[in-house]
Amino acid sequence: MKRLRRAHQRQLRKQAKRRKKLKQRAVAAGTAAVITLGVAAAGNRALAQYTPDPHELPVSQDADGDLLTDAEETAINSDVSDPDQNDNLVPDGVELAKLCAADINDLPTWDPQSGDPEPNETYKWYILTFGLETCDICGQQFNMGSVVVVNPNRSLTVNCPIISMHYMEHGSYSYAGSTNKGRLDVPTLLKALELRLSCGPDDHQLPVPEDPDADLLANKEEFAIGYRPFDDDQNENEIPDGVELAKRLAADVNDLPQWYGFGDPPKETYKYEHALDGTEKCHVCGDDIHMGGWGIINPKLGLKYPSYYDPLNETFLPDLALHYMEHGSFDCYGGIHNGRVNLQRLMRVLERRFPHDPNEHQLPLDANDLDNDLLSDSEELAAGYNLYEPDQDEDLTPDGIELARQCGEVIEALPVHDPSGGDPPPEQTYKVNYFQRGLEQCEICGAMRNMGWWQVINPKLEMSIDVPDIVCHYMGHGSFSYAGDVHGKGRIDIPLLVKILEMPRRCGDLGTIYLPGDLNQDCSENFKDIAEVADKWLESTDPKQDG
Repeated sequence: MKRLRRAHQRQLRKQAKRRKKLKQRAVAAGTAAVITLGVAAAGNRALAQYTPDPHELPVSQDADGDLLTDAEETAINSDVSDPDQNDNLVPDGVELAKLCAADINDLPTWDPQSGDPEPNETYKWYILTFGLETCDICGQQFNMGSVVVVNPNRSLTVNCPIISMHYMEHGSYSYAGSTNKGRLDVPTLLKALELRLSCGPDDHQLPVPEDPDADLLANKEEFAIGYRPFDDDQNENEIPDGVELAKRLAADVNDLPQWYGFGDPPKETYKYEHALDGTEKCHVCGDDIHMGGWGIINPKLGLKYPSYYDPLNETFLPDLALHYMEHGSFDCYGGIHNGRVNLQRLMRVLERRFPHDPNEHQLPLDANDLDNDLLSDSEELAAGYNLYEPDQDEDLTPDGIELARQCGEVIEALPVHDPSGGDPPPEQTYKVNYFQRGLEQCEICGAMRNMGWWQVINPKLEMSIDVPDIVCHYMGHGSFSYAGDVHGKGRIDIPLLVKILEMPRRCGDLGTIYLPGDLNQDCSENFKDIAEVADKWLESTDPKQDG
């Protein structure tokens, strides 16, 4: 009965293909007008070979023609523009209706007059009346009464006329008999049955409403944490931002030290267990998960998770939620807990804004760092970066880590000049090899690097800087600070290095200035930018509008 599975990854791929086609059309035509072709029509063509059952009654305001109204699809977090989200050539509304009928038929039956206690699981009971009604389509006759679906755990009750069961078995939530005509409350019925469209065997990544970039983060959430609501992969690692963030936060929680309630609690962020006797079943994979969870305390900030008003659970972060987060979703659905993690609060309690994996080479700063981007305030002021914004280019990587890697790449690509070779030095920035006969060991990973250095020279500015090879090793790991057994611990002069390298040197380097119309940030304004407009053409952020 509990087939809570979604083909969200397929949905993402399909959306990406559609966007790519629309962009290609926009580039070829040199105009954004191509967006008016519409996406839903393409989806309907995919079901052109489907032969509907006469019982599948059409509904109004159904943009994709899948027999689910737009309002119903919004309520159940379904795609209003895709009639066949799991690509099985059956309209989603038809498939869901048949699944509901099968689930209701499988429910245990309870008779309120029997004196037996009410079941503690979802059940049904019948209200039969004297008389029959006839189906308007096939003429078959049914009792004029109804079947009542009850979910005691969610306090939900749905009344279904018996003839509606006949129509659901044929793929329709609408029904028409000689006595009863109408449409079932689809969202409530699905909640009562704890049912979603059955797709992949392990697809916990459930789509969320108001998520135009389909990265599993709602617009309000992205706004609250400083992400881009219309960019699904800001760090361009081919992982949706919400999926990556959920997995990263789950790993952070799992790595927290645990306090067992005796002795002084840790001075660092810690967790404590709320152990309960029992399990709940994940509605996606069927795993039995401990029904308890974890409280999280950040003593430095004086914050805890969850708060007393948290809608998922006011006392602890359920283990079921962690289970879903490990699979890339902040939503969770199980036998007890159903809802969404307050990711904004969890991120703050864990002091994590970005989903990147930490690296031990990224040594902490001893100086003031207002925005915690591993660039000190004095360095950012001297080098001309924003000391109030830790992610100036919004690629979900702290500026200090990103700049260190970029400087390392630039130094590695510089031409090498041999002063004793007789050739004149290059006119552009170059480097001179001053490597020594000996090695230096990294204190973090034990890697051995040459104990010498590169001299980086900018002839135009008549300036140079010595960059030890161990520093290049650390910059490759995202740190301007270093620790070796020859050069010891220290930090390179970042303002001087940036000035000599003339950063930004390439489009996309930290500090790149983009033209107003350079929407795709490739440092040129052309038809590709028009395609970016076409991709969002006619979308609205007006809360009073539906689309």
